[in-house]
Amino acid sequence: KIQTLRLNISDFEVVKPLAQGAIGKVSLVKGKYDKKYYALKTLSKHELLTQRETAFFMEERNAMTKLRTSKYTTSLYAAFQDRENLYLLMEYAPGGSLQRMLEAEGALTVEEAKFYMAEVLLALEELHNLNFIHRDVKPGNILIYLNGHVKLVDFGSCIMVDENGLVSSNVPVGTPDYISPEVLRANEGKVKYGKECDWWSYGISLYELLLLEPPFYSDSLLETYSQIMDHKNTFGWPDDCTLDDDTKDLITKLICDREVRLGKNGAKEIKQHKFFEGIDFENIYKMKPPFMPKLNGAEDTTYFITEEDDDHTQRVANQRNAINNKKNDVIGFNLPFVGYSF
Repeated sequence: KIQTLRLNISDFEVVKPLAQGAIGKVSLVKGKYDKKYYALKTLSKHELLTQRETAFFMEERNAMTKLRTSKYTTSLYAAFQDRENLYLLMEYAPGGSLQRMLEAEGALTVEEAKFYMAEVLLALEELHNLNFIHRDVKPGNILIYLNGHVKLVDFGSCIMVDENGLVSSNVPVGTPDYISPEVLRANEGKVKYGKECDWWSYGISLYELLLLEPPFYSDSLLETYSQIMDHKNTFGWPDDCTLDDDTKDLITKLICDREVRLGKNGAKEIKQHKFFEGIDFENIYKMKPPFMPKLNGAEDTTYFITEEDDDHTQRVANQRNAINNKKNDVIGFNLPFVGYSF
């Protein structure tokens, strides 16, 4: 009876798919009872269990729960589950991501990037103060809301640091173009790193917003990783780069060794850089955003690429069959997900 009082997937009507990931998908949904619109993240339990070393579903839920009152990270309304999936019911961002904006509109001006990255800085400061590291900061995880302000999303790579402010890992986590050398070094065996890994990705993201491509981009993943590990020799600026010295200085102080990286002693170091001169971090919500989403109704997903992934649909069907064949092991299958719902 208690279960019937909890949210379940049948309480929502799926309007449109919004994004597709390796482990799950995000859809625009409408509540059947309150008629409100939400973003619903669906995570396949089968995929989570096969990728346990890089799937931090409980950390994602915990970080989002602690950040529920934040202005700078997406709001989580509920977490629930059924036999096949975990679900996160979240605030919907109709303006799409900064990645999509880059693809549609081209590079941002320094002033535009400054506004957006100031809000991302505040998001990371809050997250770090809770002793979590994001580990997947990138333009694709910065979403524009109806009021034009941005929030940091996707805490699926999140992890909590220990009492020394460090994480011990032997698996690289994140997105190749944005991953820091110390996180990448996890490939070589158990390594320790701290919150400063997010400031590397932050620097890469700022570079990309202004120059359209991340600095270590290559068609070859191996080449990208090689360039990141040899960043002292491979990092540079395009020949036609016209960025001012303050902007270049900040980026250079972020894309560097962790021992000297700006932000290693807290977000305050970055806030005080000359790049952010003129930004009132305390009152940033009073600033006029550079862009306001223009929508034709609540179900307009103009700012998203919403094609269905047929391969994903087939894979989910295969997982469903695999789960159904494990009927005698339902308790063992669900054990890792105990305590997820609230």
